[in-house]
Amino acid sequence: MPRTLLRELGLESMPAGVLWDMDGTIIDTEPEWLAASIAVVEEHGGIWHPDEDPQRVLGVSSKDHAEALADAVRRGGEEADAWELFDQVVAHIEEHIRAGVPLIPGAGELLDFFQENGVPQALVTASPRNLVQALVDGIPHHPFTTFVSGSDDIPGKPNPAPYLLGASRLGVDIEKCLAFEDSMTGLAAARGSGATVHAVTERPLATLLEYLPGSGNEAR
Repeated sequence: MPRTLLRELGLESMPAGVLWDMDGTIIDTEPEWLAASIAVVEEHGGIWHPDEDPQRVLGVSSKDHAEALADAVRRGGEEADAWELFDQVVAHIEEHIRAGVPLIPGAGELLDFFQENGVPQALVTASPRNLVQALVDGIPHHPFTTFVSGSDDIPGKPNPAPYLLGASRLGVDIEKCLAFEDSMTGLAAARGSGATVHAVTERPLATLLEYLPGSGNEAR
């Protein structure tokens, strides 16, 4: 067992399950989300506030994102259906993902490591179900047993409900799970669930690769 890697992750033993955020953790589509959101708002005559609106659309639930788009359009004096605006953004992101998005450095190796050690893994994301499907369709032999998406009828991050549901769908105890996250809302959700949490913004996944088996730095 690669004990050094587990210690670096704050674990004493192999986790019962691994819960992965998607955007900003496995792939980096946040710039596309932002660009698409701005474009849709401006196409509908809205006004985008660069100081506050990015925080309202990144790492949040689909409902919150949709409402933020509608509010921005409303600033320009127009009215638009929040979900129609959101669907236009999602269509752009799905096209972007299906065109091929590279995994964030270190993500593929860690996904493979846990799969090889028989640890079930799940995606836990605020993105809609069709975007999750677009991602897994593009990863050959992906290791995800299940996923939780923004299409699930539960409170979104920062509420811990998505992580609790992810552990439940894996059939494991959340307190024995490892969660990888990047956003403030996601980190709050993961920590509130009781999982052991690794913040990729504080320590990128690529920095963990030296502790994988075969690196010469792992303890067995």
